[in-house]
Amino acid sequence: MRRTPSFLAATALAASAVLVPAAARADVSDAKLTVAFDRLAEDRVAKISVSVKSASGVTGVQAHARYESSTAEPYATVDLRRTQGTDNDGVWEGEIRPDITARAGTTVVDTVITTADGASTVRRAWIDDCYVTSIEGLAPEPAVVDVEHPDVTLTGRLMVQKSHDRAPEPVQGMTVNANSAQTATGPDGSFVLRTQGGGHVYAYAQGPYCALSEDSPVTVQQQATEISARMTPGSTVVPYTRMSVDGKVVRHGSAGLAPAAGVTVALDLSSGLADWSPLEVKTDADGTFHAYFTAARDVGLSGTVAVEARGGEFLTGSKVSLGTLNIRNTATIDDFVLRGRPLAYGETIVADGTLVIQPNYTNVTNLPMYLEYSRDGKTGWTIWARQTLPRPKSFYFNTTKPVTQDGYWRFRYPGGPRNTAAVSPVKYIDVKYRTQMYDFNASPEPVKKGKSITVKGLLYRSMDKAGPAPNAPVSIYFQAKGSSKWTQMAVVKTASNGWFSKTFKASQDGTWMASYNGSANYLASDKPTDYVDVR
Repeated sequence: MRRTPSFLAATALAASAVLVPAAARADVSDAKLTVAFDRLAEDRVAKISVSVKSASGVTGVQAHARYESSTAEPYATVDLRRTQGTDNDGVWEGEIRPDITARAGTTVVDTVITTADGASTVRRAWIDDCYVTSIEGLAPEPAVVDVEHPDVTLTGRLMVQKSHDRAPEPVQGMTVNANSAQTATGPDGSFVLRTQGGGHVYAYAQGPYCALSEDSPVTVQQQATEISARMTPGSTVVPYTRMSVDGKVVRHGSAGLAPAAGVTVALDLSSGLADWSPLEVKTDADGTFHAYFTAARDVGLSGTVAVEARGGEFLTGSKVSLGTLNIRNTATIDDFVLRGRPLAYGETIVADGTLVIQPNYTNVTNLPMYLEYSRDGKTGWTIWARQTLPRPKSFYFNTTKPVTQDGYWRFRYPGGPRNTAAVSPVKYIDVKYRTQMYDFNASPEPVKKGKSITVKGLLYRSMDKAGPAPNAPVSIYFQAKGSSKWTQMAVVKTASNGWFSKTFKASQDGTWMASYNGSANYLASDKPTDYVDVR
């Protein structure tokens, strides 16, 4: 029988605590929190122990226990007592008692350590307060299965033990599953699961009962597989050729060779042989499969290609070599850079790249290069700009035609009698309208402490015709004098005329800032600031 660590029925120790950021940093050099909790103890007391090292000395250690929800208030607060060592290097201990009848499940224990320097730090641990579950009499029918006879029925009884002195008793209505099968336990804790193969039996945590995972006692007899395949279009290809691998997987069944359906097939290529990592595929009902990959761009590269049938619960794996693939290169477009993303409405496209032809033994000249545009990135490609390169080299496009809608862009070399065509990766440009803040002001200035400060401004957007931006969220930030941190104070919506305004109570000197952070259709605005002297 195997159970995952979180389901251990014996005494449970919480994991080492994590450090939770505190408002101030204590001079604690080392702090370790453990919470010992025996789920089978009658009193169900959690024992807290914190070992702390501090240069200035510990002045107090307090544990706060709450249920796992981040909004839950502590249900217990305990001042821990030092039981060993000194205030600079000691151990503090205490106890809490979670209430399983009120709320079973995870309790979070936050332990606050306060030191003589006036700062504090926090260590956190968790305990899982639940009754220990187990499966009694788990049995399969049949006990041995294979791919031809995968069906199995699992029976058993789900039991719970609440203390060391009490015998396990049935659990009714708890969900149990194995693979895709699921059911609920009956009044006597019994369950019946009709599934396939082995795997695990799971009982999910429910109410005060612990979750459980147990190995299925099914024996699976695996059948051997064989794989055959061919690779096209050939063993010597130009870069970026789409290579197809077609084949079939069979298994050694009880009546001889039979198609192996649903088997995962993966390509095994020498390093660098493919431009991208091949995807895995599944065999069809007749055992056949189709896989593909794109040959790499490097001229002169050679490497082996193999195809593998991955094994599983019912079948063993197999592998076959498809020989050596040789790449003899052609034209490529490298270093495609499309500048200005997202692009402001009405701006022009600036792009550059490099045309490479390898091996270029014929020193080709007068090479046409096109910058092309498409709305969907798949069809309707049109030439946006063109130029002729005297030879394969880096090139630069600085177009004059304004861009007014989103779309996809690429470079294309159409090829020629001695060179294959080349197309760059497709890149998307999101076209957005500009936005701008005007008349930003935080007033009055100076202002008396406790009085009101009004932060206001006007947000404009530049479309075909510039105008105010209504109903737009504007974030207002404040940076206290002497601080480098900006704190968001509010988010306000602009009015129909583009103006926004928000009033705050003056508390300290500092700088106010407003920012429109953009949207699907608009670029973020500038971030004007205004300093206010609070007296």
